[in-house]
Amino acid sequence: MATTTTPTDLALTKWRQEYFLEYVRNHGFKPYMGAASEGVNAVIHTAMDLQPKGKTLTIPLVGRLTSSGVTGNTRLSGAEESLGKHSHSVTIQYRRNAIEFSAQDEHYDASNARDAARPLLQQWSQEKLRDDIIDAFHSVAFSGASVSTISTPLNSWNTISTSTQNNTWVAANSDRVLFGKLVSNYSATFATALGNIDNTDDKLTAAAVSVMKRIAKTCDPHIRPIRTNTEDGREYYVMFTGSIPFRDLKADSSIIAANRDARAREGNGMDKNPLFQDGDLIWDGVIVREIPEFPVFSNGTINCGMAVLCGAQAVAAAWGQMPRPTEKKETDYGFFTGAGIEEMIGVNKIMRKHGTLGTFKDNGCCTGFFAAVGDA
Repeated sequence: MATTTTPTDLALTKWRQEYFLEYVRNHGFKPYMGAASEGVNAVIHTAMDLQPKGKTLTIPLVGRLTSSGVTGNTRLSGAEESLGKHSHSVTIQYRRNAIEFSAQDEHYDASNARDAARPLLQQWSQEKLRDDIIDAFHSVAFSGASVSTISTPLNSWNTISTSTQNNTWVAANSDRVLFGKLVSNYSATFATALGNIDNTDDKLTAAAVSVMKRIAKTCDPHIRPIRTNTEDGREYYVMFTGSIPFRDLKADSSIIAANRDARAREGNGMDKNPLFQDGDLIWDGVIVREIPEFPVFSNGTINCGMAVLCGAQAVAAAWGQMPRPTEKKETDYGFFTGAGIEEMIGVNKIMRKHGTLGTFKDNGCCTGFFAAVGDA
């Protein structure tokens, strides 16, 4: 009697799919990632278009129409509006890691370290994807490759990017940045604008969240919300920020009052109230999510942190190859073995050409800088 067995390649495919789902799921950005048709309405636009071959993914971006058109007997011929077409590119590259075992160590090891290889490699992959996205949000110069102006490990905004890059970026994005609570803190010299932030008035507050939302809705081109309810006239954005600005926002009197007075009390209302439980904050149609790994950097006087209010298509993530398991072939007569992971990926901030200046403007981000003083 013949026994049916599962072919190795089918089992491997199932492993890769499960690994990929878990790898993408387990970090704070997952709810705001979208593939294919969802990507145009997601903060992080994901794509698999570079499978099985390809180096660079191009994402088309179309701007809204701004002409007044014509009225009455005025001829429309010759007064047509040109469509504002832009594109953004993401270049992918291989990323790999592995764990090596020797026969002697495995014989000595009572904990069976080989069984820990997969979860450790998965955690490494998750952290790399998370850091790629954080790096992308902090980028000030466009690059088609999966690199940004912040290196790994995450470091200071000022010490990684150059002053020229910072100034070029802040000038191009003057309609979608906020330094502290006041729009008037802005300067075309990035270091000057950052230096205008003080620890007394310029912490992240509910009022600052509302200002950034208004900026997102009025800047040109507008930052498209991730969700809209046209019947109710509601638009929703999401904000990511580090632990210290999130702490300050959570302690804001308006946020405390809203959670105390406006949140549901019946049923399991207390279980979902941020006054008692950890979780996202919601204010003025903005979902605020804490990302503890967001870096803190100095403006020369105090530490500052970034809060990025996002609409659709803020960051692009492209895969040319899903994560797949690898094995060490140079085994030294079977004595050394290894388990590894390999993927092909690119992540960067989506930017579009800014007018005729040849510089780049963030497509889906309104970026705020706030005081981030003290322990988290």
